Amino acid sequence: MTTITADAFTTSADGTRIAYDLTGPTPGLAPAIVVVDGVLAHRLPVTLAVATVLGDRVTTLRYDRRGRGGSGDTPPYSVDREIDDIAALLEITGPAALLGITSGTFLALRAAADLGADVTGVLCFEPTYDIASGEPPTDPRMIAGVETCIEMGDPGSAVELFLDVVGMPCRLLPRMRESPSWAGLEAIAPTIAYDGRILAGVALGRRALMSRWHQITQPVLVADGAASAVSVTNAAESLAAVLPMARRVTLPGQGTDVPPQAMAEAVESLLRTVGVR
Repeated sequence: MTTITADAFTTSADGTRIAYDLTGPTPGLAPAIVVVDGVLAHRLPVTLAVATVLGDRVTTLRYDRRGRGGSGDTPPYSVDREIDDIAALLEITGPAALLGITSGTFLALRAAADLGADVTGVLCFEPTYDIASGEPPTDPRMIAGVETCIEMGDPGSAVELFLDVVGMPCRLLPRMRESPSWAGLEAIAPTIAYDGRILAGVALGRRALMSRWHQITQPVLVADGAASAVSVTNAAESLAAVLPMARRVTLPGQGTDVPPQAMAEAVESLLRTVGVR
C-alpha cells in the first residue's frame, strides 16, 4: 500500500477549504473511490482500514465533509454546496465511484444525478431512509431542533436530540457525555442539520431525488450487513428497487461493523461492474 498524502486540501466552488487524504496509487493510475461519510462521522478508522485493504489496487480518497474535521464551512448551507465539494474532489481523482455510508448514501446518489459521468458508480452502505415506507424522510427535529440548539450555543443538546431521533436509550446518555468522543461530536453538531436537509431532499423540493432516480444511470451497489436492523434492510431493498442499474448485496458482519475486507471486496465488485477492474 502506498499512502500518497496524510492530509491535503482543495477548495470548493464557494471558497470553502475541504480536507482529504489519499491512499493508494497516484490518481489516474488506478480506479478511484471517494468515501462520503454519514451524519456525525468524518474519516472513520474503518474507512482507513478499507483503504488499507484496497492498497495499491484502488486510489481511495477520504474527506471531511464541510463543517467537520479539517474542512471549513461557509454559510448558508445548501446541499448544492456539498455537491460542489465532491466535484472539487473529483478534479483530483478524475472520474471515480462514490462510497456513501448511511445518510451519506443519499448525498452520493445526488452527486451521481448532478455530476453525471464524473461519478462512475455508487456503493450505498446502510441507507437510512426507506423510500417505500411513506414516512417523511427526516424527523423535523433533525433540522429545526438541531439548528435551534446551535443558535442557543448548546451543541451538546443538539447531539442529544439527534441521538433521541435515532432511538438511543436515554440511560446511555450520561455514559456518552463522559466519553472522550463527546467533545468531537459537539464540534460537528451543526452538521447534523446538514444531513437532515440531505434526507429531506430525497422526497421534498423541486429537485427531489424521488423524481430523479431515472437520471442515476451509473451502476449502484446497495449493501447492508448480515446483522443490520430490519429497518436498514428494508431501506436497502426499497432503494435498490427504484434505481435503474442497482443490485443488492448483504455483507458479512454485525450491521455497521462489517469487516474491512468485506467492504473492500464490495468496492472492487462495484469497480468491476463499472468496467475498470
